[in-house]
Amino acid sequence: MNYVLVAIGGMLGAMARYFCVSLLAEKSLNFPYATLWVNILGCFLIGAISEFFAIKSYLPAEAKMLLVTGFLGAFTTFSTFGLDTVSLINKAAFVHSVVYVFSSVFVGILSIYASIFMVRRLFA
Repeated sequence: MNYVLVAIGGMLGAMARYFCVSLLAEKSLNFPYATLWVNILGCFLIGAISEFFAIKSYLPAEAKMLLVTGFLGAFTTFSTFGLDTVSLINKAAFVHSVVYVFSSVFVGILSIYASIFMVRRLFA
């Protein structure tokens, strides 16, 4: 049943992302406003939902799975990155949080460049 909840949430999150990006597409010609807006909104929502479920511990875990893992997972993974970073900071794992942020951003971008280079070498 958990897979179904995540799938439903994921479908709705992907549709919401597409809708939001479509609204801002023409304004995002010189700067990725749509992606920025979706990422910030996703961070706000994941913080609010996670805290709400922490306070209201009687709520079913399946609802959080539908909303956080499914919906927000498809809406933006940046929100999960933000929540993971805040969780590390809240645990006073400052070195781990810096390593996580650095690795996620810079190594992620380097991985994109590496994959582009590799594909161009192999297929161009």
